[in-house]
Amino acid sequence: MRQLFFQRDWNTNELRSALGALIVLVIGLVFFSVKIVNPLANATRWDVLSELSEVSAAVDVLRLENWQYGVSVPSYLVTEQFVASTMEVDFMSVWMLLGLGGIGISLILAGLTTLPRFWYLGSMVVFILLLGASQTETLGIFGEGSRTFFILMLLLYGGLSYYLHAFRTDVSVGFRILAFLAVSVGLAVLAAFTSTVPYPALTAAAYSTPLWLVLSVLFLLISATEIMAGLVWLSTSSRVGMGRSSLKNFLIIAILYLVYLLLLFLRNTRQIDWDMTLVNPAVLAIVAGLLGIWGFSARSESTNGVLYYREAGFWIYIGLFVVTAAFAGYAAAMANDPLLEVLEDVVVNGQLAMSAVFLFYVLANFLPLLQQGLAVHKVLYKPLRFGLTQTRLLGFAGFVILISTQTLLPIYQAVAGYFNGLGDLYTTTREYTLAEQYYKMALQQEFQNHKSNYALASLALRQGDRTAAAFYFRQATLKNPSPQAYVGLGNVLVQENLFFDAVFSLREGITTFPKSGELLNNLGMLYARTNVADSAYLYLEQAERTALRREVPATNLLAIWARSADATLLDSLTRQLDEREYPSWQANWLAVQNLRQDFTDRRFRQEAIPADSLLSVSGLAYVYNFALNQARQDSLLIQLAPSLADKNPFLADDLLLASLYSEFYSGNKLRALEIMNAWVEEGGEKEPLFRKIIGHWYLQLGLYDMAIEELSLVKGPEGLLGQALAQALSGQVAAAAILLERLQDEGANPAVQALQQSLSDGMKHVTATDTLLATAQAKPSPVTFQRALQANPLDADVVVAASNYFRQQKQPTKAYQIVVNALRFNDSSSRIWEQYALLSLDQGLLQQADEGAAKVQTYASAADYQAFTERYQPRKALIEKQREEFR
Repeated sequence: MRQLFFQRDWNTNELRSALGALIVLVIGLVFFSVKIVNPLANATRWDVLSELSEVSAAVDVLRLENWQYGVSVPSYLVTEQFVASTMEVDFMSVWMLLGLGGIGISLILAGLTTLPRFWYLGSMVVFILLLGASQTETLGIFGEGSRTFFILMLLLYGGLSYYLHAFRTDVSVGFRILAFLAVSVGLAVLAAFTSTVPYPALTAAAYSTPLWLVLSVLFLLISATEIMAGLVWLSTSSRVGMGRSSLKNFLIIAILYLVYLLLLFLRNTRQIDWDMTLVNPAVLAIVAGLLGIWGFSARSESTNGVLYYREAGFWIYIGLFVVTAAFAGYAAAMANDPLLEVLEDVVVNGQLAMSAVFLFYVLANFLPLLQQGLAVHKVLYKPLRFGLTQTRLLGFAGFVILISTQTLLPIYQAVAGYFNGLGDLYTTTREYTLAEQYYKMALQQEFQNHKSNYALASLALRQGDRTAAAFYFRQATLKNPSPQAYVGLGNVLVQENLFFDAVFSLREGITTFPKSGELLNNLGMLYARTNVADSAYLYLEQAERTALRREVPATNLLAIWARSADATLLDSLTRQLDEREYPSWQANWLAVQNLRQDFTDRRFRQEAIPADSLLSVSGLAYVYNFALNQARQDSLLIQLAPSLADKNPFLADDLLLASLYSEFYSGNKLRALEIMNAWVEEGGEKEPLFRKIIGHWYLQLGLYDMAIEELSLVKGPEGLLGQALAQALSGQVAAAAILLERLQDEGANPAVQALQQSLSDGMKHVTATDTLLATAQAKPSPVTFQRALQANPLDADVVVAASNYFRQQKQPTKAYQIVVNALRFNDSSSRIWEQYALLSLDQGLLQQADEGAAKVQTYASAADYQAFTERYQPRKALIEKQREEFR
């Protein structure tokens, strides 16, 4: 540690204080480094706007040998585009500025108290002026507009500093720092608990911008020559070993350094349009600042006792460094590009002007020594001819000249950055009119700054003024364009139905940001809206490779495929896809599987449903598509979907339809039929959909007459094909042929031709119910018969066999209920009526038995009815005789 500061007489207290100060500096530099990587990402975030659309898929399928009949029902597709959020305040960064800034000021004040009287008083006057510029009365402490808090700050800071300067010169630097820190913490606590404004920390940060900016500029100018001084050390130090070639090497690297700074200056002033990304100005500032920790020690020795490095120089320098890092990090966190550009201009212009003069100072004073290869760095601040004061004055004059060549733009930008901070403050407090005024005042100072234009566009959108929003978004893309501004502009133009303008804007954005997955995704979705599938696929595929949230373009790709690809192509496209956990992707994946009629068993993903059960677009699509796809395997949604419908009343229709699919295929078919039949009778815009669904369900259950009745009211080929199939399966082949010819006359249809061929070959309908019934009859048990009943509770063979079984098992009530349930829908089956009559006799219900017998006579053939009466009449007569004897 002692060697680190080139001081061997630092005591333990000073070393510990220095170590603490350096730790704070490291925290500040890390904070700045994290925030400067992508300033706009600190203040905005990428939101995702999800939209719901439909694609028809046949999930109700009746398979007959090499032919199948299905009716199309909607599956939901989710398409998503990126939306840039409004600018938001990073409150953590606000606290970092105030916290690190408070520590930095404490370090500075601790150092100032050790200066000679003249320099101490002058420095404190400047500090008080800067403190006054912070407008502490805006905090509303001790009353609105009261300056009592400012006076209290003057008394505490000024009184403590004068006491330490005049009366306690013996106090250690660590104690001085802690004393000022205690004052800062006390004032912060007082402000936090007594301020009347909603956000005191943000208010303090916004209005104190002049304080932090002046201190930051001062530090950047103080450290502006440190890189050039470092080059002198690099060229003349014995550790590097350049020897007599030190002059040549020094001139080469110094000139290269100055040329690079000149190019940066020309780029910043828009005199050249080169991409100068070799070394970022922020890196130059950090390197200069770090070198100054050592270099400022030698500079302090040249002040002739005015500034001692151990007592004052180190603490003032580190304090300024901490303040600069904190303020630069805060400006980056708020995406306040005018302030960032001011700091960049100070770095570039300051180092260019002051380093150029410093190069002259080195050559004027130490050219002979450089020619001899001597260690010039050891005597760098002991000039022989040209003085340090002259060098600093000329360097500062050069800096001022460079600023003036920019028509004082950095000064205007500093004012714009200040107004932007106030705009952020009043946007946070929702005083939008006042915020708009401050942002517009910032535009008056620097009309192309991104921060003000983007913020005004956000405010315009909040007020529904899309024209103004488009204007400000376009302004935001002129000087410092961003993907967020282009996306915002494109979305506004789309809402205004200016499709081609939106495409042009997004393509312009992609030209500037070719790897912006967000722009690529949105442009792809614009093309998808106009069914330009090739272009949509091209941009979405690129977006999937470059977007931060790659699941969004991947979701859109599935939607594009679902709309434009046939089943064969879908198989090929989706075969090698990696599965994603993203709910929207899962929803579209299920829709694709519905199109492919792939109903293999899948796990339900609970993460698609939020804790509060309030479904998003993706949540609804996932639940609905899962119900359609997994209705045959999973009964979960029978209970889940209705409970979700209670929490999501606007989505209730879709959720209840989803539950009915699970109910029909994995639960109680009778209940599903009853509810669907009630929906059909209610009518409404979805009546055709409900009618063809229930018609297909009747067809699957063998209720051909009821299927014909429903499907006859369904318009289009689906209805006619269903009727023809029902007629054929019920034995009315001639009627089926007539319907198929009608379809053929309307246009060639491969499905019609296939069905005609099946009819000519003799159509057979073998269902899973037949297999389950055969199993139950071979191995009779309650379980096997219950499975057969669940598969088809309306099939006459199943109902008769099951009722006979349970009747034999001495469970007449259950047998009777099976028959009664079947008659609710299948009331034209003579065999079921036979069972009803006989079971009614078993329970002594003669009137119901006679009603059943009458139905048998109505629906059965003469031979079947005769066989029935031979069983029915003796049993009825026996019951009547027993009742007569009982009387």
